[in-house]
Amino acid sequence: MNTHVIRAMRVLVPGDLRLIWRDGFLLIFIVFVLPCACLVFRELVPYAGELVVEWVDLEPYYGLILASVVIAGQPVMLGFVIGILFIEERDEGTLLALKASPLSLTSFLGYRLLVGMGLNVVLTTIGVYFAGLVSVSLFEILAASALASLGVPLIALFYAIYISNKVQAIMLLKPVQIWGGLPTLLFFVPTPWQWIGSVPMPLYYPMRLFWSAADGHAEWWLILPGLIIPGVAVFWLLRRFERVVE
Repeated sequence: MNTHVIRAMRVLVPGDLRLIWRDGFLLIFIVFVLPCACLVFRELVPYAGELVVEWVDLEPYYGLILASVVIAGQPVMLGFVIGILFIEERDEGTLLALKASPLSLTSFLGYRLLVGMGLNVVLTTIGVYFAGLVSVSLFEILAASALASLGVPLIALFYAIYISNKVQAIMLLKPVQIWGGLPTLLFFVPTPWQWIGSVPMPLYYPMRLFWSAADGHAEWWLILPGLIIPGVAVFWLLRRFERVVE
């Protein structure tokens, strides 16, 4: 890891922890909503399956359900939390001050986004094990969650660039959550439309990797488009972000 990013982590981690602790809303999102909701799914999904068993067998769709709720849901939530932090720091002038400090804006972004992506991998892995609905190897979970972690900078940078304040950010959380879950619909459409729809919905690739792994045949080739498409979007947003804080 870049030494500048490591230095940024030593300086900024204590401040971020204080900010998250002070704002109970963010703490609830990280500690309760993200991993603990998966414990509910352990009981809720099989119970729902019993209720509808006369019409549809839900068990073959457990991988799809977890992909939508956990694989896509975790980076959306974390991107939202980090986006909120960016908005507050932008409004307070912290981001602008970083451009003139020894700790560069690039190092700060690297620290904040890498921590968010790493936390996404940890929370997603915990969430899948808490849910306990599918048999997927640890390596497959890590691969899908690492690929999905690119959604964290996508959402966080979108909030930092285009959202005016914290209230507006909270109001737009539900549309962003819907965007994160829309790739679930691509499971049911013909193949050409899956690839067309995956371009504006790049979380499709980690979701499909996970649900294919849950079916016993992980499609590892999805890693390539799953890295390239959101990677290009993140690069563009980073350039845009630097212009916004000038």
